[in-house]
Amino acid sequence: MWDSNPSRGGGISRRTFGLGLLGGVALAAAPAATADPGPGTYRLTADQMSRTADRDFFGVNGARIISAENAGQWRDPVFQGALAAVGPGLIRVQGGTTSQWIDWRTGRFDERDGGGFAGHNDGRPPLALADWSGILQRIGAVPIFDLNVVTSTLDDQLDMLREARRLGMPVRYVELGNELWAPMRAYIDRYPTGADYAGVMNDWITAIRREFPDVRIGVSAVDDSSPAGVLAGTRMGSWNRGLYEAIRDAAVFHPYWIVDPLAADISSTAAGGAVTWTGLAGKVLPELPSGMRAWFTEYNQMGKEAVAPLDRLPAVQQTWAVGLSVASFTLRALLDPRADLAVMHCALNGAPSADTGGGGTTNQAVHALISDGSGGSSRFGRTALNVALTPIYHCLEAGTTVRALRLDRGVEISAALLTPVYAGAAEAFTGAELTSAGGTRAVLINTSDRPLRIALPPSLIGAQDVRIYHASPTAAPAFVAGDTVSETSTAVSDVLDLPAYSQAVLRCPPAGA
Repeated sequence: MWDSNPSRGGGISRRTFGLGLLGGVALAAAPAATADPGPGTYRLTADQMSRTADRDFFGVNGARIISAENAGQWRDPVFQGALAAVGPGLIRVQGGTTSQWIDWRTGRFDERDGGGFAGHNDGRPPLALADWSGILQRIGAVPIFDLNVVTSTLDDQLDMLREARRLGMPVRYVELGNELWAPMRAYIDRYPTGADYAGVMNDWITAIRREFPDVRIGVSAVDDSSPAGVLAGTRMGSWNRGLYEAIRDAAVFHPYWIVDPLAADISSTAAGGAVTWTGLAGKVLPELPSGMRAWFTEYNQMGKEAVAPLDRLPAVQQTWAVGLSVASFTLRALLDPRADLAVMHCALNGAPSADTGGGGTTNQAVHALISDGSGGSSRFGRTALNVALTPIYHCLEAGTTVRALRLDRGVEISAALLTPVYAGAAEAFTGAELTSAGGTRAVLINTSDRPLRIALPPSLIGAQDVRIYHASPTAAPAFVAGDTVSETSTAVSDVLDLPAYSQAVLRCPPAGA
Protein backbone atom coordinates (compact mmCIF):
# COMPACT_ATOMS: atom_id res chain seq x y z
CA MET A 1 0.00 0.00 0.00
CA TRP A 2 1.14 3.55 -0.56
CA ASP A 3 0.19 6.98 0.53
CA SER A 4 1.41 10.36 -0.49
CA ASN A 5 2.02 13.62 1.35
CA PRO A 6 2.52 16.93 -0.48
CA SER A 7 5.45 17.71 1.79
CA ARG A 8 7.22 14.69 0.34
CA GLY A 9 6.71 15.78 -3.25
CA GLY A 10 3.96 13.25 -3.99
CA GLY A 11 0.58 13.62 -5.63
CA ILE A 12 -2.80 12.53 -4.44
CA SER A 13 -3.17 9.24 -2.63
CA ARG A 14 -4.87 6.23 -4.12
CA ARG A 15 -6.96 6.33 -0.96
CA THR A 16 -8.35 9.68 -2.09
CA PHE A 17 -9.69 8.53 -5.45
CA GLY A 18 -12.88 6.85 -4.35
CA LEU A 19 -13.85 9.45 -1.81
CA GLY A 20 -13.79 12.13 -4.46
CA LEU A 21 -16.96 10.50 -5.71
CA LEU A 22 -18.60 10.58 -2.28
CA GLY A 23 -22.30 11.24 -2.53
CA GLY A 24 -22.67 10.17 -6.11
CA VAL A 25 -22.37 6.52 -5.18
CA ALA A 26 -23.96 6.39 -1.72
CA LEU A 27 -27.27 4.52 -1.15
CA ALA A 28 -29.74 6.16 1.08
CA ALA A 29 -28.30 -21.45 15.93
CA ALA A 30 -26.62 -24.78 15.75
CA PRO A 31 -26.44 -26.31 12.26
CA ALA A 32 -28.48 -29.41 11.59
CA ALA A 33 -29.04 -31.94 8.83
CA THR A 34 -32.19 -33.43 7.39
CA ALA A 35 -32.88 -36.20 4.92
CA ASP A 36 -35.60 -34.15 3.21
CA PRO A 37 -34.25 -30.88 1.78
CA GLY A 38 -37.77 -29.50 1.35
CA PRO A 39 -38.83 -26.24 -0.30
CA GLY A 40 -36.48 -23.30 -0.04
CA THR A 41 -33.38 -25.48 -0.15
CA TYR A 42 -30.46 -24.37 -2.29
CA ARG A 43 -28.75 -27.11 -4.26
CA LEU A 44 -24.96 -26.97 -4.39
CA THR A 45 -23.01 -28.19 -7.41
CA ALA A 46 -19.32 -28.23 -8.29
CA ASP A 47 -17.98 -26.73 -11.50
CA GLN A 48 -16.44 -29.05 -14.06
CA MET A 49 -13.52 -26.65 -14.49
CA SER A 50 -10.78 -26.93 -11.87
CA ARG A 51 -7.31 -25.59 -11.14
CA THR A 52 -4.41 -26.83 -9.02
CA ALA A 53 -2.84 -24.87 -6.18
CA ASP A 54 -0.26 -25.46 -3.47
CA ARG A 55 0.11 -24.18 0.08
CA ASP A 56 2.16 -21.21 -1.09
CA PHE A 57 -0.81 -19.69 -2.91
CA PHE A 58 -1.84 -17.83 0.28
CA GLY A 59 0.28 -15.41 2.25
CA VAL A 60 0.59 -12.24 4.30
CA ASN A 61 2.37 -8.96 3.65
CA GLY A 62 5.34 -8.51 5.99
CA ALA A 63 3.98 -5.35 7.63
CA ARG A 64 3.90 -3.30 9.71
CA ILE A 65 7.60 -2.89 10.43
CA ILE A 66 7.98 0.89 10.65
CA SER A 67 7.27 1.74 14.27
CA ALA A 68 9.75 0.67 16.92
CA GLU A 69 7.02 -1.28 18.71
CA ASN A 70 5.89 -3.21 15.64
CA ALA A 71 9.42 -3.94 14.45
CA GLY A 72 10.17 -5.37 17.87
CA GLN A 73 7.00 -7.47 17.79
CA TRP A 74 8.13 -9.22 14.60
CA ARG A 75 11.04 -10.54 16.66
CA ASP A 76 8.76 -11.76 19.46
CA PRO A 77 8.43 -15.59 19.53
CA VAL A 78 4.83 -15.23 20.76
CA PHE A 79 3.87 -13.21 17.70
CA GLN A 80 5.76 -15.56 15.42
CA GLY A 81 3.89 -18.50 16.94
CA ALA A 82 0.56 -16.73 16.46
CA LEU A 83 1.35 -16.09 12.80
CA ALA A 84 2.55 -19.67 12.31
CA ALA A 85 -0.81 -20.87 13.66
CA VAL A 86 -2.61 -19.00 10.85
CA GLY A 87 -0.54 -20.97 8.35
CA PRO A 88 0.44 -18.53 5.58
CA GLY A 89 2.55 -20.18 2.91
CA LEU A 90 4.10 -16.87 1.85
CA ILE A 91 5.47 -13.79 3.64
CA ARG A 92 6.26 -10.66 1.61
CA VAL A 93 9.71 -9.33 2.57
CA GLN A 94 10.12 -6.49 3.44
CA GLY A 95 6.57 -5.25 3.09
CA GLY A 96 5.49 -2.77 0.42
CA THR A 97 6.62 0.87 0.36
CA THR A 98 9.12 0.00 3.08
CA SER A 99 10.92 -2.35 0.70
CA GLN A 100 11.85 0.59 -1.55
CA TRP A 101 13.50 2.56 1.23
CA ILE A 102 15.37 0.00 3.31
CA ASP A 103 18.89 -1.42 3.45
CA TRP A 104 18.64 -5.22 3.56
CA ARG A 105 22.02 -5.53 5.23
CA THR A 106 21.22 -3.29 8.20
CA GLY A 107 17.43 -3.28 8.24
CA ARG A 108 17.51 0.51 8.54
CA PHE A 109 15.50 2.95 6.44
CA ASP A 110 16.94 5.29 3.85
CA GLU A 111 16.00 8.69 5.29
CA ARG A 112 16.52 10.80 2.17
CA ASP A 113 13.76 13.09 0.95
CA GLY A 114 10.93 11.44 -0.95
CA GLY A 115 10.38 8.33 1.10
CA GLY A 116 8.80 9.65 4.25
CA PHE A 117 11.04 7.63 6.56
CA ALA A 118 13.14 10.41 8.09
CA GLY A 119 13.47 9.81 11.81
CA HIS A 120 11.96 6.34 11.76
CA ASN A 121 15.25 4.62 12.58
CA ASP A 122 15.33 6.28 16.00
CA GLY A 123 14.81 3.63 18.68
CA ARG A 124 13.63 1.08 16.13
CA PRO A 125 15.17 -2.41 16.24
CA PRO A 126 16.27 -3.11 12.67
CA LEU A 127 15.00 -6.08 10.70
CA ALA A 128 17.84 -7.22 8.45
CA LEU A 129 17.77 -10.15 6.04
CA ALA A 130 19.18 -12.52 8.65
CA ASP A 131 16.29 -11.59 10.95
CA TRP A 132 13.75 -12.39 8.23
CA SER A 133 15.41 -15.75 7.69
CA GLY A 134 14.75 -16.71 11.29
CA ILE A 135 11.18 -15.35 11.21
CA LEU A 136 10.31 -17.31 8.07
CA GLN A 137 11.78 -20.50 9.46
CA ARG A 138 9.72 -20.13 12.64
CA ILE A 139 6.51 -19.45 10.72
CA GLY A 140 7.16 -22.13 8.09
CA ALA A 141 6.64 -19.80 5.14
CA VAL A 142 8.39 -19.02 1.86
CA PRO A 143 9.45 -15.42 1.13
CA ILE A 144 8.29 -13.19 -1.68
CA PHE A 145 11.23 -10.84 -2.05
CA ASP A 146 9.97 -7.36 -2.87
CA LEU A 147 13.13 -5.95 -4.44
CA ASN A 148 14.20 -2.35 -3.97
CA VAL A 149 14.15 -0.92 -7.49
CA VAL A 150 14.07 2.73 -6.36
CA THR A 151 16.92 3.43 -3.95
CA SER A 152 19.09 0.39 -4.68
CA THR A 153 20.77 -1.20 -7.70
CA LEU A 154 20.52 -4.46 -9.59
CA ASP A 155 23.92 -5.60 -8.33
CA ASP A 156 22.99 -4.83 -4.73
CA GLN A 157 19.66 -6.66 -4.98
CA LEU A 158 21.35 -9.67 -6.59
CA ASP A 159 23.69 -9.70 -3.61
CA MET A 160 20.61 -9.76 -1.38
CA LEU A 161 19.18 -12.78 -3.19
CA ARG A 162 22.53 -14.57 -3.01
CA GLU A 163 22.71 -13.89 0.72
CA ALA A 164 19.14 -15.09 1.14
CA ARG A 165 20.06 -18.35 -0.55
CA ARG A 166 23.11 -18.68 1.71
CA LEU A 167 20.84 -18.18 4.73
CA GLY A 168 18.61 -21.02 3.54
CA MET A 169 15.78 -18.84 2.23
CA PRO A 170 14.33 -20.25 -1.02
CA VAL A 171 14.40 -17.77 -3.90
CA ARG A 172 11.14 -18.80 -5.60
CA TYR A 173 9.24 -15.53 -5.82
CA VAL A 174 10.57 -12.07 -6.66
CA GLU A 175 8.48 -8.91 -6.96
CA LEU A 176 10.12 -5.99 -8.74
CA GLY A 177 9.24 -2.99 -6.63
CA ASN A 178 6.07 -1.75 -4.98
CA GLU A 179 3.42 0.32 -6.77
CA LEU A 180 5.85 2.16 -9.01
CA TRP A 181 2.88 3.69 -10.85
CA ALA A 182 2.05 5.77 -7.76
CA PRO A 183 2.49 9.57 -8.07
CA MET A 184 5.47 9.79 -5.73
CA ARG A 185 8.21 12.06 -7.05
CA ALA A 186 10.97 9.48 -6.60
CA TYR A 187 8.96 6.95 -8.63
CA ILE A 188 8.05 9.41 -11.37
CA ASP A 189 11.66 10.51 -11.79
CA ARG A 190 12.92 6.92 -11.96
CA TYR A 191 10.13 5.46 -14.11
CA PRO A 192 8.20 8.13 -16.06
CA THR A 193 6.00 5.51 -17.78
CA GLY A 194 5.08 1.86 -17.54
CA ALA A 195 7.14 1.26 -20.68
CA ASP A 196 10.20 2.85 -19.03
CA TYR A 197 9.75 0.64 -15.99
CA ALA A 198 9.33 -2.47 -18.14
CA GLY A 199 12.45 -1.67 -20.13
CA VAL A 200 14.60 -1.45 -17.01
CA MET A 201 12.95 -4.46 -15.39
CA ASN A 202 13.57 -6.65 -18.42
CA ASP A 203 17.29 -6.20 -17.75
CA TRP A 204 16.74 -7.10 -14.10
CA ILE A 205 14.68 -10.16 -15.05
CA THR A 206 17.41 -11.44 -17.39
CA ALA A 207 20.08 -11.01 -14.72
CA ILE A 208 17.99 -12.59 -11.95
CA ARG A 209 17.03 -15.61 -14.04
CA ARG A 210 20.63 -16.13 -15.03
CA GLU A 211 21.41 -17.00 -11.40
CA PHE A 212 17.99 -18.24 -10.30
CA PRO A 213 16.53 -19.95 -13.37
CA ASP A 214 13.41 -21.32 -11.61
CA VAL A 215 12.37 -18.07 -9.95
CA ARG A 216 8.91 -16.62 -10.62
CA ILE A 217 8.84 -12.85 -11.09
CA GLY A 218 6.09 -10.25 -10.77
CA VAL A 219 6.01 -6.65 -12.02
CA SER A 220 4.03 -3.70 -10.71
CA ALA A 221 0.70 -3.16 -12.52
CA VAL A 222 -2.29 -0.88 -11.91
CA ASP A 223 -5.68 -2.10 -10.76
CA ASP A 224 -7.71 0.03 -13.16
CA SER A 225 -11.07 -1.43 -12.18
CA SER A 226 -11.34 1.60 -9.86
CA PRO A 227 -11.44 5.29 -10.94
CA ALA A 228 -7.84 5.65 -9.78
CA GLY A 229 -6.29 5.83 -13.25
CA VAL A 230 -8.66 8.55 -14.44
CA LEU A 231 -8.20 10.74 -11.37
CA ALA A 232 -4.43 10.28 -11.20
CA GLY A 233 -3.72 11.44 -14.75
CA THR A 234 -2.16 9.95 -17.85
CA ARG A 235 0.85 8.28 -16.21
CA MET A 236 -1.18 5.91 -14.09
CA GLY A 237 -3.91 5.54 -16.69
CA SER A 238 -1.46 4.43 -19.38
CA TRP A 239 0.90 2.46 -17.15
CA ASN A 240 -0.41 -1.02 -17.93
CA ARG A 241 -0.44 -0.47 -21.68
CA GLY A 242 3.28 0.35 -21.72
CA LEU A 243 4.02 -2.47 -19.30
CA TYR A 244 2.13 -5.15 -21.22
CA GLU A 245 3.75 -4.21 -24.52
CA ALA A 246 7.21 -4.97 -23.16
CA ILE A 247 6.94 -7.68 -20.52
CA ARG A 248 5.27 -11.05 -19.94
CA ASP A 249 6.03 -11.96 -16.34
CA ALA A 250 3.30 -11.93 -13.69
CA ALA A 251 1.40 -8.68 -13.16
CA VAL A 252 1.14 -7.58 -9.52
CA PHE A 253 -2.06 -5.88 -8.35
CA HIS A 254 -3.05 -4.34 -5.02
CA PRO A 255 -6.86 -4.22 -4.85
CA TYR A 256 -8.35 -2.32 -1.93
CA TRP A 257 -11.97 -1.40 -1.45
CA ILE A 258 -13.68 1.42 0.47
CA VAL A 259 -17.23 1.06 1.69
CA ASP A 260 -19.29 4.22 1.11
CA PRO A 261 -19.31 5.90 4.54
CA LEU A 262 -22.81 7.30 3.92
CA ALA A 263 -24.07 3.76 3.42
CA ALA A 264 -21.56 1.97 5.63
CA ASP A 265 -24.06 -0.65 6.62
CA ILE A 266 -23.39 -4.28 7.39
CA SER A 267 -24.51 -5.44 3.95
CA SER A 268 -22.10 -3.17 2.07
CA THR A 269 -19.24 -4.16 4.37
CA ALA A 270 -19.89 -7.87 3.96
CA ALA A 271 -20.19 -7.52 0.18
CA GLY A 272 -16.99 -5.55 -0.43
CA GLY A 273 -14.70 -8.46 -1.22
CA ALA A 274 -17.08 -10.11 -3.70
CA VAL A 275 -17.82 -6.80 -5.45
CA THR A 276 -14.11 -6.01 -5.76
CA TRP A 277 -13.27 -9.44 -7.13
CA THR A 278 -16.09 -9.25 -9.67
CA GLY A 279 -14.68 -5.97 -10.99
CA LEU A 280 -11.17 -7.40 -11.25
CA ALA A 281 -12.34 -10.58 -12.95
CA GLY A 282 -14.46 -8.64 -15.43
CA LYS A 283 -12.04 -5.86 -16.39
CA VAL A 284 -8.48 -6.18 -15.10
CA LEU A 285 -7.74 -9.86 -15.64
CA PRO A 286 -9.15 -10.01 -19.20
CA GLU A 287 -6.70 -7.25 -20.17
CA LEU A 288 -3.69 -9.43 -19.31
CA PRO A 289 -1.75 -10.58 -22.36
CA SER A 290 -1.91 -14.27 -23.16
CA GLY A 291 0.16 -16.27 -20.70
CA MET A 292 0.56 -13.43 -18.20
CA ARG A 293 -0.54 -14.34 -14.67
CA ALA A 294 -1.86 -12.20 -11.81
CA TRP A 295 -0.36 -11.83 -8.36
CA PHE A 296 -2.18 -10.11 -5.52
CA THR A 297 0.53 -9.15 -3.02
CA GLU A 298 -1.69 -6.73 -1.09
CA TYR A 299 -5.47 -6.60 -0.68
CA ASN A 300 -7.95 -5.65 2.02
CA GLN A 301 -10.67 -3.21 2.95
CA MET A 302 -9.56 0.37 3.58
CA GLY A 303 -10.83 3.10 5.87
CA LYS A 304 -9.58 6.25 7.51
CA GLU A 305 -6.24 7.44 6.17
CA ALA A 306 -4.01 10.44 6.79
CA VAL A 307 -4.86 12.23 3.53
CA ALA A 308 -7.77 14.53 2.75
CA PRO A 309 -10.62 13.81 2.50
CA LEU A 310 -10.21 10.28 3.90
CA ASP A 311 -8.84 11.78 7.11
CA ARG A 312 -12.34 13.09 7.83
CA LEU A 313 -13.87 9.62 7.85
CA PRO A 314 -14.56 7.83 11.11
CA ALA A 315 -12.01 5.12 11.82
CA VAL A 316 -13.15 1.78 10.44
CA GLN A 317 -13.37 -1.06 12.93
CA GLN A 318 -12.54 -4.59 11.85
CA THR A 319 -15.66 -6.70 12.36
CA TRP A 320 -16.78 -10.21 11.49
CA ALA A 321 -18.46 -8.72 8.39
CA VAL A 322 -15.04 -7.43 7.28
CA GLY A 323 -13.51 -10.85 7.93
CA LEU A 324 -16.10 -12.60 5.78
CA SER A 325 -15.69 -9.98 3.05
CA VAL A 326 -11.91 -10.48 2.84
CA ALA A 327 -12.34 -14.26 3.04
CA SER A 328 -14.74 -14.09 0.06
CA PHE A 329 -12.15 -12.21 -1.99
CA THR A 330 -9.44 -14.68 -0.94
CA LEU A 331 -11.48 -17.72 -1.94
CA ARG A 332 -12.48 -16.19 -5.28
CA ALA A 333 -8.84 -15.46 -6.08
CA LEU A 334 -8.01 -19.10 -5.39
CA LEU A 335 -10.76 -20.25 -7.75
CA ASP A 336 -9.56 -18.19 -10.72
CA PRO A 337 -6.88 -19.97 -12.79
CA ARG A 338 -5.44 -16.60 -13.85
CA ALA A 339 -4.32 -15.88 -10.27
CA ASP A 340 -1.10 -17.37 -8.93
CA LEU A 341 -1.09 -16.08 -5.36
CA ALA A 342 -3.02 -13.97 -2.84
CA VAL A 343 -1.06 -12.18 -0.12
CA MET A 344 -3.23 -10.24 2.32
CA HIS A 345 -2.25 -6.91 3.83
CA CYS A 346 -1.17 -7.22 6.53
CA ALA A 347 0.21 -9.40 9.30
CA LEU A 348 0.35 -7.01 12.22
CA ASN A 349 -1.26 -3.76 13.24
CA GLY A 350 -3.68 -2.39 15.76
CA ALA A 351 -6.14 0.41 16.29
CA PRO A 352 -6.43 3.56 14.15
CA SER A 353 -5.14 6.86 15.46
CA ALA A 354 -5.31 10.42 14.19
CA ASP A 355 -2.61 9.58 11.63
CA THR A 356 -3.06 6.19 9.98
CA GLY A 357 -0.84 6.90 7.01
CA GLY A 358 2.28 9.02 6.63
CA GLY A 359 4.39 6.08 5.55
CA GLY A 360 2.52 3.68 7.77
CA THR A 361 3.91 4.90 11.09
CA THR A 362 0.66 4.14 12.86
CA ASN A 363 -1.77 1.27 12.62
CA GLN A 364 -5.19 0.51 11.27
CA ALA A 365 -7.44 -2.06 12.87
CA VAL A 366 -9.32 -2.91 9.70
CA HIS A 367 -6.19 -4.52 8.19
CA ALA A 368 -4.93 -6.57 11.12
CA LEU A 369 -4.48 -10.32 10.92
CA ILE A 370 -3.06 -10.21 14.45
CA SER A 371 -3.67 -7.29 16.81
CA ASP A 372 -0.64 -5.61 18.36
CA GLY A 373 -2.08 -4.37 21.66
CA SER A 374 -2.51 -0.72 20.65
CA GLY A 375 -5.74 1.19 21.07
CA GLY A 376 -7.03 -1.17 23.72
CA SER A 377 -6.70 -4.27 21.54
CA SER A 378 -5.42 -7.54 22.93
CA ARG A 379 -1.73 -8.16 22.39
CA PHE A 380 -1.33 -10.73 19.61
CA GLY A 381 -5.06 -11.39 19.59
CA ARG A 382 -6.98 -13.32 16.93
CA THR A 383 -8.91 -10.83 14.84
CA ALA A 384 -11.95 -11.54 12.66
CA LEU A 385 -9.62 -11.81 9.65
CA ASN A 386 -7.54 -14.34 11.55
CA VAL A 387 -10.55 -16.51 12.35
CA ALA A 388 -11.92 -16.34 8.79
CA LEU A 389 -8.66 -16.93 6.91
CA THR A 390 -6.98 -19.57 9.09
CA PRO A 391 -9.26 -22.48 8.07
CA ILE A 392 -8.98 -21.44 4.41
CA TYR A 393 -5.18 -21.43 4.55
CA HIS A 394 -5.22 -24.84 6.24
CA CYS A 395 -7.27 -26.35 3.41
CA LEU A 396 -4.42 -26.10 0.91
CA GLU A 397 -1.90 -28.89 0.58
CA ALA A 398 0.54 -29.74 -2.19
CA GLY A 399 -1.26 -30.42 -5.46
CA THR A 400 -4.74 -29.46 -4.27
CA THR A 401 -7.43 -29.49 -6.96
CA VAL A 402 -9.83 -26.59 -6.53
CA ARG A 403 -13.32 -26.20 -8.00
CA ALA A 404 -15.99 -23.57 -7.48
CA LEU A 405 -19.15 -24.58 -5.67
CA ARG A 406 -22.30 -22.77 -6.80
CA LEU A 407 -25.89 -22.59 -5.62
CA ASP A 408 -28.68 -23.30 -8.08
CA ARG A 409 -30.03 -19.78 -7.64
CA GLY A 410 -28.52 -16.52 -6.57
CA VAL A 411 -28.29 -15.11 -3.07
CA GLU A 412 -27.75 -11.35 -3.17
CA ILE A 413 -27.30 -8.44 -0.79
CA SER A 414 -27.10 -4.69 -1.41
CA ALA A 415 -23.74 -2.93 -1.60
CA ALA A 416 -22.47 0.63 -1.93
CA LEU A 417 -18.74 1.14 -2.40
CA LEU A 418 -16.63 4.17 -3.22
CA THR A 419 -13.73 2.13 -4.57
CA PRO A 420 -14.47 0.38 -6.79
CA VAL A 421 -17.41 2.61 -7.66
CA TYR A 422 -20.45 0.42 -7.16
CA ALA A 423 -24.06 0.56 -6.01
CA GLY A 424 -26.37 -2.40 -6.47
CA ALA A 425 -26.78 -6.07 -5.74
CA ALA A 426 -23.80 -8.28 -4.83
CA GLU A 427 -23.31 -12.02 -4.56
CA ALA A 428 -23.58 -13.21 -0.96
CA PHE A 429 -22.36 -16.80 -1.34
CA THR A 430 -18.87 -18.04 -2.13
CA GLY A 431 -17.93 -21.71 -2.18
CA ALA A 432 -14.93 -23.86 -3.06
CA GLU A 433 -14.17 -27.57 -3.07
CA LEU A 434 -10.55 -28.57 -2.43
CA THR A 435 -9.35 -32.13 -3.04
CA SER A 436 -5.92 -33.53 -2.21
CA ALA A 437 -4.34 -36.74 -0.99
CA GLY A 438 -5.72 -35.91 2.45
CA GLY A 439 -9.33 -35.95 1.26
CA THR A 440 -11.92 -33.43 0.12
CA ARG A 441 -12.65 -30.19 1.89
CA ALA A 442 -15.10 -27.42 1.16
CA VAL A 443 -15.36 -23.81 2.30
CA LEU A 444 -18.78 -22.14 2.18
CA ILE A 445 -19.22 -18.44 3.02
CA ASN A 446 -22.61 -16.80 3.62
CA THR A 447 -22.41 -12.99 3.85
CA SER A 448 -26.18 -12.54 3.83
CA ASP A 449 -28.44 -11.77 6.80
CA ARG A 450 -30.41 -15.01 6.45
CA PRO A 451 -29.60 -18.68 6.93
CA LEU A 452 -29.22 -20.92 3.89
CA ARG A 453 -30.32 -24.54 3.79
CA ILE A 454 -28.00 -26.23 1.31
CA ALA A 455 -28.33 -29.66 -0.31
CA LEU A 456 -24.77 -30.93 -0.66
CA PRO A 457 -23.22 -32.47 -3.81
CA PRO A 458 -22.23 -36.17 -3.74
CA SER A 459 -18.59 -35.37 -2.96
CA LEU A 460 -19.57 -33.76 0.37
CA ILE A 461 -22.43 -35.94 1.52
CA GLY A 462 -21.69 -37.56 4.86
CA ALA A 463 -18.95 -35.14 5.89
CA GLN A 464 -17.94 -36.21 9.39
CA ASP A 465 -16.14 -33.00 10.33
CA VAL A 466 -18.02 -29.76 9.77
CA ARG A 467 -16.93 -26.53 11.46
CA ILE A 468 -19.24 -23.52 11.44
CA TYR A 469 -17.73 -20.12 12.27
CA HIS A 470 -20.44 -17.66 13.23
CA ALA A 471 -20.77 -14.30 15.00
CA SER A 472 -22.71 -11.09 14.98
CA PRO A 473 -21.55 -9.18 11.88
CA THR A 474 -20.54 -6.28 14.12
CA ALA A 475 -18.45 -8.39 16.50
CA ALA A 476 -14.84 -7.18 16.69
CA PRO A 477 -12.72 -9.91 18.30
CA ALA A 478 -9.32 -8.78 19.60
CA PHE A 479 -10.50 -5.15 19.58
CA VAL A 480 -13.63 -5.28 21.75
CA ALA A 481 -13.46 -7.17 25.02
CA GLY A 482 -15.83 -10.11 25.05
CA ASP A 483 -16.42 -10.23 21.29
CA THR A 484 -15.79 -13.68 19.87
CA VAL A 485 -16.52 -15.87 16.86
CA SER A 486 -18.18 -19.14 17.80
CA GLU A 487 -16.96 -22.42 16.32
CA THR A 488 -19.47 -25.27 16.19
CA SER A 489 -18.52 -28.82 15.23
CA THR A 490 -21.05 -31.19 13.75
CA ALA A 491 -21.58 -33.87 11.14
CA VAL A 492 -24.01 -33.78 8.22
CA SER A 493 -25.74 -36.24 5.95
CA ASP A 494 -26.87 -34.52 2.77
CA VAL A 495 -28.09 -31.10 3.92
CA LEU A 496 -26.28 -28.29 5.74
CA ASP A 497 -27.90 -25.30 7.45
CA LEU A 498 -25.51 -22.38 7.02
CA PRO A 499 -26.30 -19.51 9.44
CA ALA A 500 -26.37 -15.87 8.42
CA TYR A 501 -22.94 -14.25 8.40
CA SER A 502 -21.04 -17.50 8.69
CA GLN A 503 -18.31 -19.64 7.19
CA ALA A 504 -18.36 -23.42 7.10
CA VAL A 505 -15.49 -25.82 6.49
CA LEU A 506 -16.39 -29.42 5.62
CA ARG A 507 -13.90 -32.28 5.63
CA CYS A 508 -14.39 -35.67 4.02
CA PRO A 509 -11.77 -38.43 4.28
CA PRO A 510 -10.06 -39.72 1.14
CA ALA A 511 -11.90 -42.39 -0.80
CA GLY A 512 -11.43 -45.82 0.75
CA ALA A 513 -10.22 -44.42 4.08
